Amino acid sequence: MSSSSEHTVTTISSPNNSSNTLTSAHHFVSLKLTHRNYLYWRTQVIPFLRGQGLLSFVDGTRSQPSPFMEVPAGDNSSNNISTTENPAYAAWVQQDASILSLLISSLSEEVMYLALGQTTARGVWTAAETALGSSTQDLALAGRTLTPSEQNLYVFRGLRPEFRSMASALAINGTPVSIPQLADFL
Repeated sequence: MSSSSEHTVTTISSPNNSSNTLTSAHHFVSLKLTHRNYLYWRTQVIPFLRGQGLLSFVDGTRSQPSPFMEVPAGDNSSNNISTTENPAYAAWVQQDASILSLLISSLSEEVMYLALGQTTARGVWTAAETALGSSTQDLALAGRTLTPSEQNLYVFRGLRPEFRSMASALAINGTPVSIPQLADFL
């Protein structure tokens, strides 16, 4: 009788079964999302997800299947339909949870609030895109990204007079405030 702790594990790699690849995702998605690096973070996450056949979970093209499905009853009568658990739903939930975990682990502490209350990878993706994507994408399209100090200057110049004292207090601090933080102040 042989006592061995060795065993063989066989994995199948396919776009629909890529949870094994997600465990090593930190090698490919090493940049943590902050208020200042959304475009860089997105630039590394999208190719990784696309390469694993998982981008559809975050871009909204793969919708969540129904938890249940209707099947004909066993008596060959078309009027009798029973409901059973949908195996596609369980597989979708498991895969989405792996992607959700990947996205959350790629958030820095300063933007972790974006994941609060989100239960799907699409939810976290949309929250990050909404909070951080619009201003940085507009700036990138303009040809160059503005520094946080330049962003503050443009926002402060556009404020109504009743907000100028707050802008002065923030400018005197010397440390630029991110666009989402400015939005919170205003």
